[in-house]
Amino acid sequence: DVSTGEDTMHEATLVVGADGMNSRVRECLATEDADAFEGWSNFNPKKFVPKKWRSPASFQRIKVLQLPPQFGIPDGEGGELITKSEDIYAIRSVYNSPTKYLSLGLLPMKDNTGVRPTNIVTRPDHEIWTYNDGDSVRQWFEKAYPRMPFDKDGGMISDDEWDRFAKAEGTRFPPCQYSRGMAICDDDGTCGVALVGDAIHAFPPDIGQGVNSGLADVVALDRALRGLDTVTGEEIKSEESPSFKSNLERYQKQHEPEIAALIRLARFGAPFQYKQPHRIDRLRLKLWTANVVFRLLLNKLTFGVVPPQCML
Repeated sequence: DVSTGEDTMHEATLVVGADGMNSRVRECLATEDADAFEGWSNFNPKKFVPKKWRSPASFQRIKVLQLPPQFGIPDGEGGELITKSEDIYAIRSVYNSPTKYLSLGLLPMKDNTGVRPTNIVTRPDHEIWTYNDGDSVRQWFEKAYPRMPFDKDGGMISDDEWDRFAKAEGTRFPPCQYSRGMAICDDDGTCGVALVGDAIHAFPPDIGQGVNSGLADVVALDRALRGLDTVTGEEIKSEESPSFKSNLERYQKQHEPEIAALIRLARFGAPFQYKQPHRIDRLRLKLWTANVVFRLLLNKLTFGVVPPQCML
């Protein structure tokens, strides 16, 4: 209990681990001695140790700066472009060196009167992470974006927001990882454990499938527990009636290939969209782009025998 510090014991037929990338439920399954699961003959703790791959987007740092709604972007002719919430914007800094280049990325949102968050995504060695007070950060942005109204007096961002941004720790993109173990049940079929969401899989947001894949896990588990095919949702044609044990086994068997394919897609889909500025990143981007073009040509020349690059 977080308020009293007391330990309590609860019994359940099914424990669902939906507790994130650093899941304690999954960790328990991966580190617990097999003797603790006596009567669970299929239990293999190694299956719950996540397999990890480092993509070009992994371990980048990110935090958010709040911009006002419908803010203006001055142009070179003395005019001003008034932004709209439903449009996507990428505002590049005047700096171009690996540790100073920055791109402000603004994703679309429905409410045109709401505060407009901009994502700051950089390598961990970027200069912006060395500042921890609002005024220093504001001065850096003022030099990096001389056209933008980031000045102290009359600027479009308040001192409080600059200070909040400077003190925010932000977070880091994870590696591409997934757990081969997704569900386990005792031999009698009286109780079991299932994982969903980031407890199974985690990856950088390159392909925009984080929330979608988590919801897909829930749908697949729900179908499995109702005795349905986790992919099609149709009834299972079998002489034996579905049981709690067979349902969890079906979730494990049918859903694992889906997750393995998802992680492979996340590794190669679009990992360079953040304009990583290191020289090796720029070289890898060119190689990645050449691969996309080459696979597209092969796809056309072979009339679809060679599949296109996964992002297409």
